Amino acid sequence: MRFSCYLIIFSSLFIFSNTAYTGNVVDRIVAVVNDDVITLSEVNEEGEGMFRRIQKEAPPEQVDEARKQAKKQILSGLIDQLLISQRAKQRSVEVGPSEIDAAIDNILTRNNTTVEQFRHELEKMGTNEKSYRKNLRNQILRSKLISYEIRSKIVITDHQIQDYYQKSYSSMKTDEGYHLLQFGSGWAEKGRSGSSEEAHMRTIQLRDMVLNGSNFNELAKEYSDLPSGADGGDIGVFAKDELADYMWDAIKTLHPGETSDIILTPSGYQFFKLLSSKKGNVVTQAPLESVSEEIRAKLYDQELEKKFDNWVKQLREHSYVEELL
Repeated sequence: MRFSCYLIIFSSLFIFSNTAYTGNVVDRIVAVVNDDVITLSEVNEEGEGMFRRIQKEAPPEQVDEARKQAKKQILSGLIDQLLISQRAKQRSVEVGPSEIDAAIDNILTRNNTTVEQFRHELEKMGTNEKSYRKNLRNQILRSKLISYEIRSKIVITDHQIQDYYQKSYSSMKTDEGYHLLQFGSGWAEKGRSGSSEEAHMRTIQLRDMVLNGSNFNELAKEYSDLPSGADGGDIGVFAKDELADYMWDAIKTLHPGETSDIILTPSGYQFFKLLSSKKGNVVTQAPLESVSEEIRAKLYDQELEKKFDNWVKQLREHSYVEELL
């Protein structure tokens, strides 16, 4: 254990205001991570929005316990981020203000919004631009470090793609089922577009990109306004009677591998890609070549997440970490 860590713990365990002699503690150290510390004020600042939601949504008798668990979760995340920052410093990996500015400009362009609208949305989310820039910097730093430490070590083979294709595109447990990818673009409170016309044009552009060979999963993660976007648009397998009428009308004439026309739904404009279908005992799959890149991206993301979690675990094991919360 490092002497500097002991020094930090015993000489700075509590941080007082100018009137500290009155006994009113305004901050304290809640974790020591190698030669750095994390304070309670940092945990409270990071969890401000979450704490407000807990206060608003949790039953009164559960608020204290929910806040306690939330603080532990937030502290764990801050420790991981500090370990990542320390590792980045060791490798001379940095993120400059211009990179953060460029990332925000890209976000504004993608969402067709102004700086004022952007700040208003942040306020509605219970945060501000300063906090957002800090989180964005951490994300960019993490991405850079992952590229150095992990990405180059991940290889997805054709055999893995073929194996996933056979298992996931033909193994349907329903008597009749349709495996679908979904993309959606909404407006006003239902999406990032400002009007119905803008959302429609945006959907047309994204569908054209899919038809021209772009990866559906990646586009959905980046641009879809639907919850399924987080999963690359993959909404799984549905029996016919589980599909909304508008969904069935959109896909009923599709062959696996084909993309539907754009339709207007209660959630905005949507289109679908049919990956496979099963009618009775007959399974029809999208041709491997039409979905291989989507499978590769999905397997890559799974492997990246697994290796990243293991990498962070190793960082912790080879570091001095003491939680004091």
